[in-house]
Amino acid sequence: MFFFTKNDKINKESSDKMRDTYALINLKNLKENIQEIKEKYNNYKYYIGVVKANAYGHGNYLVKALEQSGINYLAVSSLEEAIDVRKYTNLPILCFGYVNLKDIDIVIKQDITLSIISYEYFKELIEINPKIKVHLKINTGMNRFGVKSEEQVLEIVKKLEKSNMELEGIYTHLATSGVSDTYYDYQIEQFKKITSKIDLNKIKIVHLFNSLALTRHKKLSFANGVRLGLIMYGFSYSVGELKFLAKLKRKFKLKGKKISSTTLTNDLKLKKVLSLHSEVVNINKIEKNEFVGYNAKFIAHKKCYIATISIGHADGITDSYKKVKINNITYPIIGICMDYIMVLVDEKVKIHDKVTLIGEGITVGMIATPNDTPHHVLVSITDRVKRKYEE
Repeated sequence: MFFFTKNDKINKESSDKMRDTYALINLKNLKENIQEIKEKYNNYKYYIGVVKANAYGHGNYLVKALEQSGINYLAVSSLEEAIDVRKYTNLPILCFGYVNLKDIDIVIKQDITLSIISYEYFKELIEINPKIKVHLKINTGMNRFGVKSEEQVLEIVKKLEKSNMELEGIYTHLATSGVSDTYYDYQIEQFKKITSKIDLNKIKIVHLFNSLALTRHKKLSFANGVRLGLIMYGFSYSVGELKFLAKLKRKFKLKGKKISSTTLTNDLKLKKVLSLHSEVVNINKIEKNEFVGYNAKFIAHKKCYIATISIGHADGITDSYKKVKINNITYPIIGICMDYIMVLVDEKVKIHDKVTLIGEGITVGMIATPNDTPHHVLVSITDRVKRKYEE
């Protein structure tokens, strides 16, 4: 069964009359991924589903499926995101980032958990003393948000005990994977040091690991929560054996240094949740030496067919997209405009044929540039592309 969410401002009937460009979200795959993760890493009490950036481009409607699969907490970046996610669930929602305390009434009404992102932020918050849940962010080396003084942490915890607020959790953000560096170990030691004056056993939720750390390192004895991001959407972080040159580089970087045990591979059998599709809306037959697209970048060396596809830069298609699939055949993209792409095809392709830009052998990893990670591709798919959910 397929359907569109209400916040896409369309329904099944009207969508059939619109541009047939959509991201297909497979909720069955999502649920099976979470079940697989929880079976493999079953020693946590809190599985926190990270749904920031419109659930990494998948659309916030899927939080219903997360809840059905055993995710028992959600996390977002901003209050705006939290308000949108709240439409779909009664699960607790943690806001990682800065929330203007002028909006504290909204925080209370929407039952959002705030992060104490700095000592200065705490001082403002304690003056208001709202009846809310909070998680204390520890700055172990990311140097974006967090408290990094043992004395300040102790003061915050003591004052919270006498306030209307509930210190429900404590966490940090790890900057590296620890596979080829010592910074992971440094951050873990910093967390222990900064929290050394308080009793972590009295904190309901302690969470340090994200998806990558979950698959790379053994569970920390004092942590009972894990934050699941891209891994839920089908990215397992299993890289196989390092190639010879990568092994040499890693050995050189770690010469004389001791790092904790890391794991490169895992046996998670995850499925991708998102695929991206559009349709052929026009076909041009052009002659030899004719040009195609802006700046006349493509020149035909013989008679050929050019398909125009109803998706472009404004939908999140960047120059890193190189090919599409139509009728199970791969064709090269030769031009990208604001609203359309042009593809070099053959006489087999017809108007209204379905086009796949992600899926069917075209992976997000193939699209991501060397400096990107998969989430850069996923979150770049704009709101112009409707999300179509498959139950």
